Amino acid sequence: LVGLLRLSSGTPRPPPLAAMPPPLPRGGGGGLQRSARAVRHACAAKGREAAGMGVGPKVLLTREKGKNGKLRKRLEDRGVEVVELPCIEALELEGAAALPMELSKGSWEWVVVTSPEGSKILARAWSQAGKPPVRVAAVGTATAKILENAGFEGVFVPSKAHATTLAAELPPPEGSRRVLYPVSALAKDEVQVLLGEKGFEVERIDSYTTVPATWSADDEKTARSAQIVTFGSPSAVHVWAQRAPVDSPIAVCIGGTSAKACRGAGFLRIEFPEKPGVDTWAEEVMKVLEELRVDRSVPEEKS
Repeated sequence: LVGLLRLSSGTPRPPPLAAMPPPLPRGGGGGLQRSARAVRHACAAKGREAAGMGVGPKVLLTREKGKNGKLRKRLEDRGVEVVELPCIEALELEGAAALPMELSKGSWEWVVVTSPEGSKILARAWSQAGKPPVRVAAVGTATAKILENAGFEGVFVPSKAHATTLAAELPPPEGSRRVLYPVSALAKDEVQVLLGEKGFEVERIDSYTTVPATWSADDEKTARSAQIVTFGSPSAVHVWAQRAPVDSPIAVCIGGTSAKACRGAGFLRIEFPEKPGVDTWAEEVMKVLEELRVDRSVPEEKS
């Protein structure tokens, strides 16, 4: 395996983010709840209200600036109030500049991308390389859509939007066996390991990384009063945990990977769909909102 991670001379190396926590217990998706934690969650929420912090925005969106649009539209179309509070921002690395030359070499059996940011970088590099013929595999429909809009045809998409599922379902080698894998420097090595076990020769290129986004004093106040926070990546979870409460807001994640990070960060309640995707993510948010609405409509018992 060949790694090409090297920051350009004028770019400071971002601080390392926390390591991923241990896996969740096996089973279906959905909530990670325990009765004692639910009680603490309720107490923390009441404590915020008693302190005059208010109920805050309905739903916080924490993806990078410009990447919250799809979830925002689905929620706002159903009358949900949302506030964007990006936790991270993408930073391209020197590997991104090397991609056009790598693509022009040809003989790649597959090019694999596992994030929308990776798709954007690949699409630009492919255009710069003169759009040579390549077969591309994308982790999910949103990532594939970026590639298709750029002109790629026949993009392979796995049955579940997860990097390990992509590696497991990618057809076995038939030609050169060579796979080009432009990816975040923070990504684990699971994909190249699984593809290597299938007989592929993987060249990993660390093309970008994520760094903490800048928050204003108002942003910090918004985070402290949050009731529901959405997470689309472990990196966003780690930044939130360093800056804002984890004992009071409900975390609604796009999938199990971000949910694992929330569990490790100490969130008391975590929700995520069994099948990752923006539509199923939005549905999880709606379920939580409906539950909160019902809870508030039930009158308290008087002694």
